[in-house]
Amino acid sequence: MKPDRMRSSFGFGTRLTKIGKRLLILYTAVYVAELLLEHWLHVPVVAFLQLYPPAADSFHIWQIATHPFIHNPQAPLGFLINGLVLYFFAAPVESALGAGRFLTLFYLSALGAALAGMALSGVAGFQAPFMGMLPSLLALIVVFGLLNPEATILLMFILPVKAKYISYGTAAITLLTFLAKANPHGAYHLGGILCGWAYFKAPGTLHDPQLLYLKYLQWRLKRRKARFTVIDGQKDKDDDKPTYH
Repeated sequence: MKPDRMRSSFGFGTRLTKIGKRLLILYTAVYVAELLLEHWLHVPVVAFLQLYPPAADSFHIWQIATHPFIHNPQAPLGFLINGLVLYFFAAPVESALGAGRFLTLFYLSALGAALAGMALSGVAGFQAPFMGMLPSLLALIVVFGLLNPEATILLMFILPVKAKYISYGTAAITLLTFLAKANPHGAYHLGGILCGWAYFKAPGTLHDPQLLYLKYLQWRLKRRKARFTVIDGQKDKDDDKPTYH
């Protein structure tokens, strides 16, 4: 998709689009409820909902779906930073991709992160349980840089940097920290980026359910035709002989 609808610069006054606003409200409400439950009512919801390695006794299948919605109750500053990233990058990506593709990108990245993290949970240094939406946010940053590489972002609100360098830098730092085992959640972060990038780069037909259904019908018709053998009913004129009665 061409970034013709994207602006040449990215201002921090970007208005949230509908899905981005709902996501921000949802995650904020869940985090406030989480803080109340954990710190005031002493209900250990984090231990119940975060994603553990499959080999751990605390692992449950529902954690694959619940872990992106919760965040570390001991790190409210980290949640605020995540909320700012969502606020800044959700609007331009959603405006370019559309609400449906944006939401699919966001949660497909979370699923890819979970699968990558669980697949590598047996490797030393990657056994820590995981929670949060950071893999999806990293995927949004990378996709934003691909959509509008020449856009200017004020890094740390001060340093102007082109979006393509932010995108490449995010992917490179995530890969290096993963290879160095410097981040116990590096497999999740890298999996989210790769899954989001793959979805964004996938052919357009994969994003349209109607086109997918049409291709499925064409495949079924072709398969049915393969069951029949076409016989040419015409005779060779040279072999024709007169018939006597």
